[in-house]
Amino acid sequence: MKRKQIVVLGLVLVIISVGILQYNYNTSGESAKLDLALDQDTDLEDIPGAAVYVENSDAAVIDEAVAQAQQTGGFFAEARMERDRARSKQKDELKALAQAADGTIATSTGMNSLEAQEQLLAIIRRAEAESTVETLVKQKGFEDALAYMSDTDNVDVIVKASSLTAQEVAQISDIVVRHADVTMDKITVKNVD
Repeated sequence: MKRKQIVVLGLVLVIISVGILQYNYNTSGESAKLDLALDQDTDLEDIPGAAVYVENSDAAVIDEAVAQAQQTGGFFAEARMERDRARSKQKDELKALAQAADGTIATSTGMNSLEAQEQLLAIIRRAEAESTVETLVKQKGFEDALAYMSDTDNVDVIVKASSLTAQEVAQISDIVVRHADVTMDKITVKNVD
């Protein structure tokens, strides 16, 4: 009887541990930790492993991440971190503008708080669309996927595959069209081995 209790207790502890890990590292993962750090006015450079903003254009961010990750092997993780860094910086700047008490135009940006709020919502919508596309592409059988939607609604989707067939590209493009609400001419699908 005692042995059965120990086994049951062990299984319960494993289930609880898995639940805690899943909760902590679910889809919000690192970005949730960064948002928490931002809410506490903590300097991101003081947090080990935290993303720090690097100024680059949207396309340059992806190209730089591709080049670095191909060398180190962690392309998808690095590209996501780079994307999240840039988005976090944009969100911080827009949140500061959006919280302006009056609707006056900020002198350094030429943007009022309402425009900042609209841009902040657009960033959030892009992030949600990217996440949805990545999840659905992975469900098609790809080991990993990365979606990046620019301000101009161009969408780059990069999948972990040695090659892509025309049918696979069509399936990925269909997912992007449906969930990112863009036209086919704005979609680029690439593979990384």
